[in-house]
Amino acid sequence: MSRHPPLQGFRYTRMAWGKLAVLLFFTLILLAPFTGWLMSLPLWAMDVAGHWVSSPLHSRSERWFNLALLMAAVPSLIAVLMRSIERNDRELRIGVVVAAFAVAAILVAPARNAQRFSADAIVGSVPAVPAEPSAMADALASQAPAAVSPPPQRSAREREAEIDALIRGAASSAVHGDSFYRQQLAMIAVQARGSNAKRDADRYEGAMRLYREASAVLQPGAGAERIEPIEHYLSAAAAADPSRALPPRELGTWRLGAFTHGLGRYGAAAARPLDIVDAESLRRQRDAARANFLQALRIHPTFDGAWRGLAWTWLYDQPDLALGALIIEAEQAGRAGGSRAVRQRIDAAGGAEAAPRFQILQARAQEAAMELHGLSIPAAVRVMARRPLPSLPPAVAAMQKMVGTGVAVEPAPDDLSTIPRLSDALDAVAFRGAKSAPSTTALLAGPWRRGALVVAGPLDLSRWRARVGAGGQKSFDARIAGWPRYRIARGFDLPRGLDRSAPAILILPAMIERPRGDLGNVVLLDASSGACSGRYCGWVLRGP
Repeated sequence: MSRHPPLQGFRYTRMAWGKLAVLLFFTLILLAPFTGWLMSLPLWAMDVAGHWVSSPLHSRSERWFNLALLMAAVPSLIAVLMRSIERNDRELRIGVVVAAFAVAAILVAPARNAQRFSADAIVGSVPAVPAEPSAMADALASQAPAAVSPPPQRSAREREAEIDALIRGAASSAVHGDSFYRQQLAMIAVQARGSNAKRDADRYEGAMRLYREASAVLQPGAGAERIEPIEHYLSAAAAADPSRALPPRELGTWRLGAFTHGLGRYGAAAARPLDIVDAESLRRQRDAARANFLQALRIHPTFDGAWRGLAWTWLYDQPDLALGALIIEAEQAGRAGGSRAVRQRIDAAGGAEAAPRFQILQARAQEAAMELHGLSIPAAVRVMARRPLPSLPPAVAAMQKMVGTGVAVEPAPDDLSTIPRLSDALDAVAFRGAKSAPSTTALLAGPWRRGALVVAGPLDLSRWRARVGAGGQKSFDARIAGWPRYRIARGFDLPRGLDRSAPAILILPAMIERPRGDLGNVVLLDASSGACSGRYCGWVLRGP
């Protein structure tokens, strides 16, 4: 019986080593989603350890260089020092001491981008590691007030326009499946706290009592002439307490019903066709309802029924935004419940003719919200969501065609309501001629959407205040009320134009790279050291 020859030693050639390298490379690529955290550990360790030997002003590359210098210099200097001791070489020991001082000088050198922020921007000469928070507060309070004028404030019109843009942006983000709309809603909530209008509780309660008595005999969907007392009472309630979102939402519901009632008069069996004057009147009723729902969201971005009502006003001319508003409303209803009675009242104001179109968009919104949360979608919702949108009613199509032609409205001789007031015309001309400052949220939209900035919450500000101390900070929250405030998540380049925009707050957490560029009117609060950078730090910390 023959035996197999013994196995001979296998010699790896260059080709074999190359095949093995290619195999290992593709193996790493295949396992990258599972081992990415392991491969990122060295970078994380370099970043964390780099903060131990650098200040928050240093960039990431500077921190890594300082860490590498320290890791290379310390063992080398120790080895040379031991050799000098063994040989009793005095000159070599002196060289080691000089080299150690040189390394220390490099490590404590200021950051290269520190020159972009003047020394006057650091209020109160805040030390890097204060001993006690109360000592920091005493130091801030003992300094002379900075000779700086108050920061430029936005007008009420500019503030409303900025929040309206955020509302539309949130609806657009939601309809495209972008979860960024949650950040936009958080920014709306931050800016909603900036209203300091006076409130009259007695006048508000009286107006709402009269409204409830007048609305008891009417239903949403009444004509514009019948809801005039209701409009008067709700407008008085909104003026008495501008911080309440209930009056504008109710006013928007009634005006939506008046718009629907007006459309119904020009159906197939109408006595006369829709003309340009009637089309302009309907457009104004719809825009008035939309403005009321926007006002409610400016006050309270999650107010029950406000997004639903806004979706009804967008139903015909902007169905994409209506779908986004319903997605936000569906998520809020799933999280907080909401009132079924409020939804039924708003749907009744929208009218039965538009109900099929609205139900299809609502089913699409429910489907998108369930997919976003990984929930199973009922078959009935899927079937409804797959249906195409019905065509526009003839009255709506005629109205949009007439209003969109740009033909000037010729008022009837006996109809003075369509004639614009002189004060409104002068105000429009004055506002159009004014050169408004650029929006801070629009300038910071790039790094905000990329994730370099996150809307700051109360906890972020409390950490900085705990570092600074409570002394001299009683009116701090009142001075920055309504300012856009962000927490820095990673380093980024500040955009141009911040020196002409409204002020904002940037909070720099510990171990995060400082933004590069000119702060302009932005105030930067360093949570690790308690320092405040920016031209308006003196006003923010001490007031005028």
